[in-house]
Amino acid sequence: MNKQEAKALEKFGIPIPWGSREDNRPNEDRPVLCRPELEHSEAYNWIFHGKPQNWRRWYPSKLGWRVLSSEEKHRSCARRVVLECGIFRTLLTEVYGQKGIEILDSVYASFAEGEYKRGRAAGLLKEPEQMGPKQLASFLATNYDTEGFFPIVIPEASSERVRIQLYVGDPEICPYGTRKGEFNFCALTGGWERELTNLVNPKLRTRVTKSKNCGDYCCELTIEWDDGSNPPATVITERPEPVRPELEHSETYKWVVNGENQNESLWTDPLRYRVLQWETKHRLCARKLAAEAGSLRTMIAEIYGDEGYQLIEKAYASFAYPEYLMGRARGLIKDPEQVGPIDAANYISFLYDVIGRGPLSTFVDEANGVVRIQHSHGLPETCFYLARKGDWRMCNAEVAFEAGLVKLMNPKLRARRTKGKIYGDYCCELTIDWDPEVD
Repeated sequence: MNKQEAKALEKFGIPIPWGSREDNRPNEDRPVLCRPELEHSEAYNWIFHGKPQNWRRWYPSKLGWRVLSSEEKHRSCARRVVLECGIFRTLLTEVYGQKGIEILDSVYASFAEGEYKRGRAAGLLKEPEQMGPKQLASFLATNYDTEGFFPIVIPEASSERVRIQLYVGDPEICPYGTRKGEFNFCALTGGWERELTNLVNPKLRTRVTKSKNCGDYCCELTIEWDDGSNPPATVITERPEPVRPELEHSETYKWVVNGENQNESLWTDPLRYRVLQWETKHRLCARKLAAEAGSLRTMIAEIYGDEGYQLIEKAYASFAYPEYLMGRARGLIKDPEQVGPIDAANYISFLYDVIGRGPLSTFVDEANGVVRIQHSHGLPETCFYLARKGDWRMCNAEVAFEAGLVKLMNPKLRARRTKGKIYGDYCCELTIDWDPEVD
């Protein structure tokens, strides 16, 4: 090194002020985090002492859960978390009757103002006089696409009215798992669109005009100018005769033979909306639907106390057995004697990855048979489920799913919630280990 190089380097390497902050364990009842002693690196020990390096450093963890493509994760996330929302929807009305209906309507209406402000800030929602049925429908369809409400069909799109049809298919399958014949579900959860429409342009209105759980072939939202009318629901007592169109010349024939202009609306998209990348859609879908489910369950717990918590725990426990049967059928869950803490944690991590509980960190103690899965790292205030701070009981009620599923995998195992963001921790944590109460 010459003098010029040495002089140039003199301004570097000055000790930088640094102090350890103890803010990842904010509660006084937690032990102080112990900092490790300064030691030689593995590279130094290998070069100077011939000590083999730990090859596991190149791998993120000892767990190897299935990682699906972003598109598949988005679709699976939408179906799974929509059922989580649906179970609280249906229990609110079935268990609590009219009071539950009022809670359901208020929860969905509460999302409208925040969505409106974000849409305005992003330039997606303009001044009221610039927002007609088509413009509002484009904004709503973007949200539906993000949340995985496939397929989206636009049977009518004009300056007077737009109809958006979702979940087009068999009427027996409601993705939310709500009970058949109950129109209140769709009409009340449409409170989000109703309140948002009033903020965007008070001269417009949205109405739910079809519902799969009422026997229709799809769910349909109609956006139109509000003329003050309220047409009654059509009562169908018998199936009408199908109306068959008359045979006529094709668009191509009319252009070739008669020189008529072709109707381009037959193949162009009647309504344009933003289509995001699959990875972005998966992330937004997970957050939006988690907030939806979380708002419903939090209201149940806050209003009905012990009874509400018991209902929430039963709701989550009900998902365990079907999940176990599906995992067994797909060959992802082995026989009980082949399932240890790591195997059970692999499957749980796969589920967490699908429903967007990232980023995941795993800690494996093979000697003691303990695996800890940490997810949703970040500030304690940012719980995706909008749970109230300090509500550790909600975290334990939610984990009834994982606890039940792990017991089905191997009765000698157990799963417990050991950290919670709403309880002041820096993440949420699930611990899977051998159950000391089982021989």
